[in-house]
Amino acid sequence: MKIDAYFDEFLKTNFHPKSDLLKTAKTLLKGDKPYSLPKQEGWNESGNLDVNIKQSVKNIPRGKDTAVSVYKMLVTFLKTKGIEVDVEFPPVPIDSSFERQMFIAKYLQSKDNRIEGLEDILWISRRTVEEDLGRLYRNSKDPIQICGRPFFIPDSTRTGGRYESASTVHPLFLTENLTQVIVMLKGLRQMAGDPLYTQYAEASAADIWEQLSDYAKKRIRFVLGDLLPEDLSWYEHLELDPENKFATERQCSVPGNVWLDCLKNDKPFCVEYQTDTGVELYKDCRYVRTQSSGRNGEHIIAVECNQGRKLLETNRVIRTTYTIEELLTE
Repeated sequence: MKIDAYFDEFLKTNFHPKSDLLKTAKTLLKGDKPYSLPKQEGWNESGNLDVNIKQSVKNIPRGKDTAVSVYKMLVTFLKTKGIEVDVEFPPVPIDSSFERQMFIAKYLQSKDNRIEGLEDILWISRRTVEEDLGRLYRNSKDPIQICGRPFFIPDSTRTGGRYESASTVHPLFLTENLTQVIVMLKGLRQMAGDPLYTQYAEASAADIWEQLSDYAKKRIRFVLGDLLPEDLSWYEHLELDPENKFATERQCSVPGNVWLDCLKNDKPFCVEYQTDTGVELYKDCRYVRTQSSGRNGEHIIAVECNQGRKLLETNRVIRTTYTIEELLTE
């Protein structure tokens, strides 16, 4: 079905005569630019519109998001005329390099997703994909900035059309009211009291604390210092590594406490453990399953180690390391 017969009505129906968006729409639908729809192959057939819209946007040197807005309106308009266009628009604003890069960081977490798929998903060129990857994974000279700190994903290797990373990054930029922030911080402080979670909880709290304004920090000090009195020193010491905002799971696993990293990622580990009769060392431990929880909330975890299967109560674990040498020398 021919679609150009509907263009004039579309332009009159959806745009103010003096709007800049109308100028863009006319260029896209009736212009002779390399990215104009009439310059795409088979452009006037509704069956080709999904492919041609994508190619049109990919060819635009700048202002891709404006073009996407026009094409979304066109697809909606054509639907009222009985013309269905099955096109999947990019999931994030394309002109925002930050939005693209955060999407890429999440997309490549799955082993089923490949780098080559990003061009069609984000409607960008191969060159732009490579630039985004460089800023994400290779600590470029122009790194991504989050809250004034450089951010990149360390310890990553490109292989088989994807990136293998020591830890996947999960960008979370929450928009919370101050009461929600206080609840999150208090919860993390409580979690930090458990040796199993101390470093992870403190790093998470530091991420939140760093993003707060001076006003917010002042209000939190008032609430937690005056209204609900508690020691504020834990909040005041929250700091991040100034060189990199993202810490791998190994970086979060301080010497003597690598337990959670190893359980989650099926890594072998060594344990210094307090038994009823004394301290024992177990090496080459592998997580089997969580048996149950004790009365005080501690977990009882089954592991296979050099001494066979052991049931370990988390509150009796003194230290955990990646190697027996670390356990013996610390």
